[in-house]
Amino acid sequence: RTIIVGFVVVLIGINFNWSVEGVEGADRRQLLGERASIIDPSKLYPRQSRRIGKLLHKDPAFNTTLTLREAADKRGVFVGTATNYFALTNSTDNAYREVLVREYNLHTPEISCKFTATESSYNVYDLEDCLYVMDFATSHANSLFRAHNFIWGHFNPQWLVNETLTVFQIKNILTSHIQNVGKGVGATPYCWDVVNEAVADGESILELFKDADPWFPAILDYVKLAFLTAADAVPPNVKLFYNDYGGEDMGIKSDKIYWMVKTMLREGIRVDGVGLQMHVSIDHYPNFEEVDENIKRLGALGLEVHITEMDVACPPPCNDDDLLKQAEVYGRILSACLNNANCKSLETWGFSDAFSWKGVDSPLPFDRNFNKKPAYNELLAVMLNN
Repeated sequence: RTIIVGFVVVLIGINFNWSVEGVEGADRRQLLGERASIIDPSKLYPRQSRRIGKLLHKDPAFNTTLTLREAADKRGVFVGTATNYFALTNSTDNAYREVLVREYNLHTPEISCKFTATESSYNVYDLEDCLYVMDFATSHANSLFRAHNFIWGHFNPQWLVNETLTVFQIKNILTSHIQNVGKGVGATPYCWDVVNEAVADGESILELFKDADPWFPAILDYVKLAFLTAADAVPPNVKLFYNDYGGEDMGIKSDKIYWMVKTMLREGIRVDGVGLQMHVSIDHYPNFEEVDENIKRLGALGLEVHITEMDVACPPPCNDDDLLKQAEVYGRILSACLNNANCKSLETWGFSDAFSWKGVDSPLPFDRNFNKKPAYNELLAVMLNN
């Protein structure tokens, strides 16, 4: 295994003998349960009553033998997916790998580069799984690698969240983690999500950050600190992104994200892009025109935008009409992205319903048997004809 013993940080009076089980199993179920309770489309977006509009893939003239990846390559954009390390290494057949390589030119590790996966014990860095996914993406699949993520208020190891730490200690842990993981992963990634989901969901414009164990409120400027550290830790060719959900269209949360990154840019802190997660459903999703407008204003700051984690929940029974609604949401979001030169990527959080964190909600472009759904066909049609 690839083990990196990190920079020595002296933290007095703390027992760091915690260990965690593998990131699959109980850890992953806990993570998914936490996320599902927070990222609920019915709480984040208004209920939409619009009927199915024109679907490009239903046009009789639409006919192509191109894959989604080939269509994206022709446009000079990325079509990506979160990559599940365990599906990649433990699949009983080759279907997962075959679809991944054939259809996607950008890969993001679902869990393998996060804090618990890379520093499950204090100051001992295990990058094996992260580097495996990166090597598969770049060497085997001839794709780009999107590293995710350095700092997040969830899925942190027990030694980090169950100890009483001083502000000084927490800052040292944050900077040491970014320095070691960033340098260990190196110059290969296209970008890193430096901070994930820091901005508060509340309606108050004065409430910028949510509680993020252990980072906030212990370190009031932890987002700035993380970006400053990342700018020093990773090579300049690796872009630095902020990533979040619920701030895709024009609204209070997207305003807070906009002003946060604008302030950092004014202060000379390197921020290269913003990731809009886009965890939505067939009945609850952001206003498409406002997504376009939000991408534009981020572009005016010189920022690249990626749709980073898109899925469109289609709860059971998810009939044929529901699948067409799902296809429309996918297509309209891709159109909003392609309307703006600074929007370089649409990435789904997985590609087969068999491996989705949404369980039975069938949110992805391929079904559980890796068959293409209407969502896939609409993405392909929009990619070719938008």
